[in-house]
Amino acid sequence: MKKLWVLAACLFTGTAWAQSEAVSPSLDDESEPSVSVWIQPLGTLAFGLGGPLLGSGNSYLMLPVGMNVPLSPTQELVFEVTPFLSRQDCEGPCRTRALALSVGSAFSLSPHSSRGSFFILPKVTGLVSQDVGFSDAGSWTETGGQLSLGLDLGYRVKSEHLFLTFALGGSVGQGWNVPQSSTSLFASFLDWPQRSREDKWVFDLNVNLLRIGASF
Repeated sequence: MKKLWVLAACLFTGTAWAQSEAVSPSLDDESEPSVSVWIQPLGTLAFGLGGPLLGSGNSYLMLPVGMNVPLSPTQELVFEVTPFLSRQDCEGPCRTRALALSVGSAFSLSPHSSRGSFFILPKVTGLVSQDVGFSDAGSWTETGGQLSLGLDLGYRVKSEHLFLTFALGGSVGQGWNVPQSSTSLFASFLDWPQRSREDKWVFDLNVNLLRIGASF
């Protein structure tokens, strides 16, 4: 009889423990990273305001958007897409269209901090752009591209549903059909489209200091 009571007590204890685990996730589960989507508003705002400041006929639109996909509590895959459009009054209505794609892996340097975590983000970025301009001979179209290796250093604020990071970085790579007067295709966005082109090394700074979004 005593053995039966002991067995019943063990079964009851095990069932209660299993139910508590199912209803209340562990602290480890709560601390696991979630998928996040974000934008970089500072670059968008700077380019948007920069167009009218450079001239009444100038307009710029750039919108970097991205996603962080967790691989572990200390590592995330990072994807970023940046479309770019511009219109400028040079000898005619010049315009530029471009698309940049970036993929990297963010590594947390202080994963156990309750306030946030420093991280490093090595990444690869590809960019294709098309310029349309005018000269004495008429209109022309030039297409260029570049492939770069970059590194971002930053700090991510820890929050359950808010994605907020501050980052600064740079990249270096190879460019094809890049304007001669520009250090890269990214840098050429701030200048009038130029037809004088060459293949060369390209250099860029990541000045989109703020990334803000939501985690799910």
